[in-house]
Amino acid sequence: MTHPAHIYGKLAFAGTGEAALTTGQVRSAKDLAVEAVLAALADAGLSTREVDGVITASPAADPHFVFASLVAEALNIPARITTALQGAGASPCLGVLYAARAIASGEAHTVLVCESDSRGAKFKGDKIQAMRAARPWSDDFEDPFGLTVPGKYALLAQRWMHQYGGRPEDLAAVAVASREHGRRQPNAPRRDPLTLAAVLASPMIAAPLHALDCCPVADWGGAVILTTLERARDMRKPPVRLIGGGEGHAPYHLHETAELPSVATRQSAQTAFGIAGVKPSDIDTAQVFDGFTIAALLAMEELGFCQRGQGASLFAQGHTALDGSIPTNTSGGMMTWGNAHILVLPEAIRQVRGEAGINQVPDVELALAHGIGGPMSLACTLLLGK
Repeated sequence: MTHPAHIYGKLAFAGTGEAALTTGQVRSAKDLAVEAVLAALADAGLSTREVDGVITASPAADPHFVFASLVAEALNIPARITTALQGAGASPCLGVLYAARAIASGEAHTVLVCESDSRGAKFKGDKIQAMRAARPWSDDFEDPFGLTVPGKYALLAQRWMHQYGGRPEDLAAVAVASREHGRRQPNAPRRDPLTLAAVLASPMIAAPLHALDCCPVADWGGAVILTTLERARDMRKPPVRLIGGGEGHAPYHLHETAELPSVATRQSAQTAFGIAGVKPSDIDTAQVFDGFTIAALLAMEELGFCQRGQGASLFAQGHTALDGSIPTNTSGGMMTWGNAHILVLPEAIRQVRGEAGINQVPDVELALAHGIGGPMSLACTLLLGK
């Protein structure tokens, strides 16, 4: 069996697709996944019969015990491997890692990775209700006592502010920067400018996180196709190589974590950069988990784009802008489009291909995609290149 690290650079993304954004219409996670997958197949110029692996995230609001098998069946994919991951926001990036390992071992040659969920219309945009309904509530220590997911990230924010002298304005700067990218998109749900004052005036969800520090709840579907570089060269679009990847893990519970944030993100980044033989300053654009403003801020610190405690300045001083030193979440991210964790992958692929339209960063050679699960308790970092 070939060790996965040996085939990085020999794997490539051949296709990517997303389900159309809709409002007010309840669609199942399966339907959203099928639409995204068909778009990815069309992008690559492949038929469903040319795919032999399916890896999905497990939908939270529309659960199914064997979701990957359900998607494979719906599309008549002759899958040799299927699995559904439960890594929350890290699932899509982890799915790519697992796809790479499957291809490295010879178990599959063309693997579909997709994520979809139907929280938006089902819960009418109520983030707290969506989070509660999506959880099994079998935890012994934190969740049954009212510690919601926004509450957990609020505790991370409190710790960061206490340790580095941060202010709510520092968090709000992340939301403002994301809106500037998102509002340029013709189909963006919100195209009006956002100000620090507006973020701070929005309702408090869990101090210090206001409503506009939290991404909206939405329906979504996204898919990417991973295969060998040799096969990808014969497909419709230019291949985007997977040149490095890593995952990191720490205790799920905040009260079991030795340091906040946990080592998971830094661990995943060190592995990915080590495999690729590059460093953070080599990256042309970063697509990171931004379900909450504090998550994106901490991710940029832990990924090595700045020192700890300095993440706010990246966003406030324009370093994450399209003409900045590290353009970040160039599609507008989850802050614009809702809690679609897979967004980081299609946008990173588009940026490397030069297909990001009005938000294209010039001369992208290397892109980073990063996912977070739990209260930053597990993470996955991927590096993509021409």
